[in-house]
Amino acid sequence: MSTPLLVIFVDAYPFADSEPLAKKLEAITYKKVTPGVGYSINVKSEIFAKMKPDDVGFFCEWIYNKDKIHKWMIPPVVSVLSAISSISTFSSRVTHKLVRMILKERIYAIPFDVLPYFKNAGATAYDYGFKHPTFLSNLNFDRVLYSEIGVNDKKVFEKSIKVMKEDKPERLFVSTAELDGVMHHYGKESSQYTDQINLIDDYIPKLISEFKNIHGENGKYFIFSDHGMCGVSEAVEFDIRNVLGKPGSSTYSYFIDATFFRVWLNDKSLEEKLVNAFDALGKGHVLSESEREKFGLVNVSHGDVIYLLDEEKMFAPSFFGNTVCKAMHGYDPILESQQGTIISNYDTEYPERINASDIYDMVTSCNNES
Repeated sequence: MSTPLLVIFVDAYPFADSEPLAKKLEAITYKKVTPGVGYSINVKSEIFAKMKPDDVGFFCEWIYNKDKIHKWMIPPVVSVLSAISSISTFSSRVTHKLVRMILKERIYAIPFDVLPYFKNAGATAYDYGFKHPTFLSNLNFDRVLYSEIGVNDKKVFEKSIKVMKEDKPERLFVSTAELDGVMHHYGKESSQYTDQINLIDDYIPKLISEFKNIHGENGKYFIFSDHGMCGVSEAVEFDIRNVLGKPGSSTYSYFIDATFFRVWLNDKSLEEKLVNAFDALGKGHVLSESEREKFGLVNVSHGDVIYLLDEEKMFAPSFFGNTVCKAMHGYDPILESQQGTIISNYDTEYPERINASDIYDMVTSCNNES
């Protein structure tokens, strides 16, 4: 007989603020979760599929291809788009919206002279379209996904309760994402954040109670997140074109995320100048070979040089615009502010701080004990 399982994923639920829920549930397991490197798209791959960036084939959402992905964006087209885009913020928005309609994908504020070489290839590990096996697919979980309902935790939780009452699933996975957006937009010190935490802490015991009504004390639950966050206190600008000149297929290409600056060097002689410029910036550090090995970022397809900002800093402008978030994640995973949480009635022998990929093993081992 298999173990009934309820798995609830709360995006960005920080360890520091999850203790009241753990106490309310009288949970057996309450631990810090150290995220993998990067943003949620990669941490989820580690949690649900136990795959680091080298394994899953992408780091962050946008990947680089030297052979040009968008073939129609020939130099004359790029020159015209770039010229129009540079006139004003309004013209940039209009041209990007036009190209977005053509490509049928969001291109944010990616410069047109580098856009032809990038593709949004990140895939969410708990979605049905994820191409690799996960513990969700291996154990045949039913799923209530925010992507199918909307970024509204209350609606997701109420839908989950309805599914349990009507379908009585043996294994149910629930994903939420509203807390992540609340922290980005309002910060951790806001009333909106407190309200969202209270909503989560109120609803999750209801889900667990309904699950136990169906399956009794044999049912096991896991509540976990992918990361925590810290407030952003400084915007950082780095103009790589002033350092290396114009990007191109024979020189270099680059992508600016919120906390990472990734550079692909088609001319390796540029590396020393670039690293010296990053060092002079003094706002973070270039990932070392040992760090890249630890994080599963060895493959240079993720970038020849990857610069990571220090805590509480954020690139602005980035390829996602000029806005500076109130709170951010994606820093050094070991930082206390970045710790996610796991809460469960399943007893484990793991230490008080686990890695994101350990969650895969915990859920799997719980099933194997049935």
